[in-house]
Amino acid sequence: MAKLTVLPNGNAIAMHVVTSITLHPGKGVSCRDDQRRMVAWIDVEDDEKAKQVRETLIRLTRSGMAGAEPDWSFLEQ
Repeated sequence: MAKLTVLPNGNAIAMHVVTSITLHPGKGVSCRDDQRRMVAWIDVEDDEKAKQVRETLIRLTRSGMAGAEPDWSFLEQ
């Protein structure tokens, strides 16, 4: 069974399927699979917070991080 990571919007994703994480300034962050299908979208209008989301997601794609529970509390500030 895949280890899921809960995203800030409450959805969950198996990070091993993510091959691309993209910042969309003023809008949010997208995650795509190896066929360029969008598998997750996180709405974040604040660019600095969106950059933090992107960096967190990139870190979660690294080996050994599957199923890790990130701290998304910075989005509430």
